[in-house]
Amino acid sequence: MAVRSLTMPRSFPSLDRRYILAGILAALAAALVLALTQPPDRTPVLVAASDLPSGHALTSHDVTVRYVDDPTGLVVGDSVGALRDHTVIVPLAEGEPLISGILRAPELIDAPISISLAVPMEQAVLGRLGAGDVVDIYVTTSDPIDGASTALVGDDVHVIDAVMGDDPGNRGDVHLLLAVDDHLAAKLASATHTGTVDVVRVGP
Repeated sequence: MAVRSLTMPRSFPSLDRRYILAGILAALAAALVLALTQPPDRTPVLVAASDLPSGHALTSHDVTVRYVDDPTGLVVGDSVGALRDHTVIVPLAEGEPLISGILRAPELIDAPISISLAVPMEQAVLGRLGAGDVVDIYVTTSDPIDGASTALVGDDVHVIDAVMGDDPGNRGDVHLLLAVDDHLAAKLASATHTGTVDVVRVGP
């Protein structure tokens, strides 16, 4: 006698859409909580790796990195980079943060005096000058007998700042703040009264 085997089809429980929606909402809530409680990204700043005396020129061994929530006023970065050879003008204890106001570029150590110079835009690289540029400065004078002559009065002069004039009558002037020494300060002061000044940017 043959035995017949009857296989009943399996039935799978259907998923309630309410459970699916609840799961999605729970996942979204968890993601929102994580986003709100996650600490903000911290910023790397430079601090003294050891005690640094006033007048010390920075090297890569003099700084280390600390991460802070608010880098306002501090020197941001993860290496000494462009600050190599900059001088600290006040002593720093190990772990103290570097502040831009206490650092001096090598150019400013050699030329500690600041002098302002207003030059017409067409005689100052069309005003395409900015902080950190290096310029040569010429003065042209006129003599009733010998005529005009031009002389170099300052070479490799560091530009601390450069702005266009706000005076409506002098919008074509570029106002330069230059780092100079005593000798160059005297020459530039004289040049502005005795002749026409031209500023030439050195390099690109």
